[in-house]
Amino acid sequence: MQLPLYDGVMSMRRLEIFLILVLCYAACDTISARASDPLVVLKQFSDIPDINIKRLLEGKILSHSGALMDFPNGITSQLCFAVPGSPAETVKRIESLNPTRCPLLKVYAAHDLHDPIELKDFNSLYLYLDPENRPIKWLWNQTLATTALSSDLNLTKAEARDLSRCVGKNANAKTIGACWDNLLFARVRSFQRNGINGSLPYEFDIGQINPASHLRALIQEQTLVTREFAPLLQRVGLMNGGAATSSIRPSYYWRLFQADHHATLSLGAVYVLKVGDHYQQLDIEYYVSGTYYTSATLYEIWPIHDGIRNGSLIWCDVMCSAPTMRFAAGIERLATGIVLTLEFKKCVNCIQDSFNAP
Repeated sequence: MQLPLYDGVMSMRRLEIFLILVLCYAACDTISARASDPLVVLKQFSDIPDINIKRLLEGKILSHSGALMDFPNGITSQLCFAVPGSPAETVKRIESLNPTRCPLLKVYAAHDLHDPIELKDFNSLYLYLDPENRPIKWLWNQTLATTALSSDLNLTKAEARDLSRCVGKNANAKTIGACWDNLLFARVRSFQRNGINGSLPYEFDIGQINPASHLRALIQEQTLVTREFAPLLQRVGLMNGGAATSSIRPSYYWRLFQADHHATLSLGAVYVLKVGDHYQQLDIEYYVSGTYYTSATLYEIWPIHDGIRNGSLIWCDVMCSAPTMRFAAGIERLATGIVLTLEFKKCVNCIQDSFNAP
């Protein structure tokens, strides 16, 4: 029997409502699975196979050296591990981790910075400039050798000119420290005012190097990772079409550490975003005085439970841009990726150890 037009329309509407409810239920079920099972999410973008939560909670660190990048200076590595704390506690511990307490990391000094920056934030730098220490001696010598026309450090030409004038010929630790204080202060101030795009270039390489451009190249080449971290990266200003300046207020720091046997100064920023029941975190070095150009580490931190223990699963993508990678190919690039993985595992060990500290 043919239905009247009204009844037919109502039947169609009932069918539409039913289909909408089915689709909504499926979407909600997908969102629920995404929120409750990080392993489902990881399969969509991670290169690390066979992640076992029980093994992670026992202390296992999983890793995978990233694929060879089209970006000639880039290298990447992925790691996955677990800690016994909640995601919120884990985020705080990663942010507050003092790397000077982890000897394997070879960090001489690590300090947080004010926002807005204050020159006194760098007052202690000179205390660590001991020329009897061989890696420090390298930075000392490179600082003295810098002129307005030449430098092996990552500087603008204006910075090189000002550093050369400031240091003079018979410099001591206090003088060199004060000169670097002014240089680092200016770089932090530019970054705080203008965000990622405020990172000043390096002008003594083969061509001008822009850390912001290198950061974007490192991140955006990994399309699946970029899609997963889009909520954070768009707000920070590292995605095309994202914010011009960050809508997330980061924490800032400076470091003095050893990289490839050279004392190296760096400036960094850490961004954190809560996404549902988990967190996304980004740690970038927007200035590095030498050895490499810039680095970024993305973290995603989920709550996990293996039936007995609670904790947090941490997946991270470590990215670095370095001049030596420009000339590396094939096996050499793969070997460098393995070295990057081994180096970052030292940092992972420090994070895990922090949960055992009183």
